[in-house]
Amino acid sequence: MTTIELDDLIDELEDALAEGRRVPFPFNGKLMVNEERMLDIIDRMRVAIPEEQKRARRIVQEQEHLIAEAQARVQQVLDERGLLEAVEVERTRLLQLAEQEAAQVRAGADAYARHVLEELDERLVKLSTSVRNGLIALDGGAKKGV
Repeated sequence: MTTIELDDLIDELEDALAEGRRVPFPFNGKLMVNEERMLDIIDRMRVAIPEEQKRARRIVQEQEHLIAEAQARVQQVLDERGLLEAVEVERTRLLQLAEQEAAQVRAGADAYARHVLEELDERLVKLSTSVRNGLIALDGGAKKGV
């Protein structure tokens, strides 16, 4: 039964009471009603009320299910946001690490280039000295031979 049916039963109960007859003195305020009709209405109400309770329970369960789904979705979004934040933190860390390694590689390359250039400078100095000595020797021999 639905709420409308339960409301109808309540209306029917009121009608049955309205159709009752007042008992004369000395029972002032007392009402005589059709007992069979009243019991029939009460029985139908007993059937209707549990149906209403079941329907209400289903509605509450659906609401609880929807709330649980919403909470799970909120938690998922928060977890994803936390995951994204963790990914961003890791990305930043990896970029810093890469920059440090690149700086070390540049420093190593600069040190190697300096070492090679210093060795080349030493060789050039030796070669230049040899060339000068050779020129001096040629100039000295040419003066002796002239």
